[in-house]
Amino acid sequence: MTSTSSPVPTSPWRDGYQPGLVGRTVHTFLEPIQRGYLLPNDEAWAVARLAQLRRGAGKAPEEVPELFGLTGTEGLYSEKGPGPNSERADTAVHLAVTLYALHQQSQRRVRMHVPGRRLGGAVRALMPQGEIDEPLRRHFVRVAGATSTKVLAYRLRALVLLLRGESEPLDYARLADQIEQTLDPGKRLKVRQEWGREFHSWRPPRDEVATHSSDEGGSPATDQRTE
Repeated sequence: MTSTSSPVPTSPWRDGYQPGLVGRTVHTFLEPIQRGYLLPNDEAWAVARLAQLRRGAGKAPEEVPELFGLTGTEGLYSEKGPGPNSERADTAVHLAVTLYALHQQSQRRVRMHVPGRRLGGAVRALMPQGEIDEPLRRHFVRVAGATSTKVLAYRLRALVLLLRGESEPLDYARLADQIEQTLDPGKRLKVRQEWGREFHSWRPPRDEVATHSSDEGGSPATDQRTE
């Protein structure tokens, strides 16, 4: 008798990035919501969940207790627990999924959570090619300079609104991992360096690949190329 093995799932991160526990939790939580929200699926539960989550965008978890149990943080404890940094992990998941809900609002055909779309590159993509938009650059610098949860949440919200205005997607799993690290004073400089490299190394795609609707709903965006 021959046995068949299940195919090994391919990672959606084509640049070799492996999300941490926080990133995996966010990706696993957002994928079915995003799929359900986008047309032609238009599932009522997903529309309702995003409306709930948007209330927390730009706010720390303790400011919106009505979202307790709704942001997917329980996924942190389905694997080996996040350990001594559980508070930062919980906060990072909360911030990422609520910001995603704001980002995806009214975007019914295009996915706003796209693995590979880094924050620095997404900001740079909003600028005219070969030019620096100084007000937008200052927005980005203020995010990198945040040292508290509330300030970081507020400044990220302002940046996400700019991305939403141009339908520029973001990798919310990677962002969640970076949020967790930036809330740790010992790792904050590392994240700032990452964001800076993402910003400076971004290049426009060589070819604009035509996108089309899939059976999951919405249109996938091409991965951004970095050097």
